[in-house]
Amino acid sequence: MGSTVTVAEKKHFLRWFLTNYQLQSREAEMLIRYMMTRENVLRRVHFVENFRQLSRVIVVSTTCVSVAPFRYYRRNKPVSNDVEQAFLDLYQHPDEDVYVGLFFKDRASCNAYAAVVEEVAPAELEPAIKEMVALQADWVIEQSLRSYQRLKLMELVNAALDNGDREAFYRASRQLIEFDAIETPSAS
Repeated sequence: MGSTVTVAEKKHFLRWFLTNYQLQSREAEMLIRYMMTRENVLRRVHFVENFRQLSRVIVVSTTCVSVAPFRYYRRNKPVSNDVEQAFLDLYQHPDEDVYVGLFFKDRASCNAYAAVVEEVAPAELEPAIKEMVALQADWVIEQSLRSYQRLKLMELVNAALDNGDREAFYRASRQLIEFDAIETPSAS
C-alpha cells in the first residue's frame, strides 16, 4: 500500500460515513457495521478509488447517487450483488485484504474520504500483470541499449568519413553491418 491508514482512522471514517449518508442497501450497511466492529477485518480493509485487478472488492453506494447499491467482486468468480456472500467471505477469510469502493455525493471533494483512501502499490497487482510489466521493461532496456550501441557505431563511421580515414571507415562499417545482422533475442 502506498499510505497506511490506521484501524482507528478507518473506524472513525465509517462511523462518520454512516452518520452522514444512507446506503441504498440495508444489508450493505450491516456489512459495514460488521467491519467496524472487527479490528482483524478492518485492518485488512482498504478504501480505494481504482479497484481494477484487485483480488477482493466491495462496492457500496448511497441513496444520493445512481450507482448499483452493492457489488462484490472476487477474483475468478462472477460479480455478485449478494451481501450475504460477501459477509461469508469476510468471515471465512479475515486475513485477506478487501478493497472497498464507496460511491456517494461529493466523494471527489470529501476530505474525510480522501484521508482514508489508499493507493494500491504495483506489488499488489496480479502476478501475471507484474510479469508482463517486467518483460516489457526488459525489452525497453534492451532496445535502448541496442539503439545506443548502434549510435556509437554510426559515430565511428561518420568520424572516419570526416577524417578521410578509409581503413577506419571500412572497420567501423563492418562492425555496423555485423551489429545490424545480429538478431535481438526478443525479435525471434
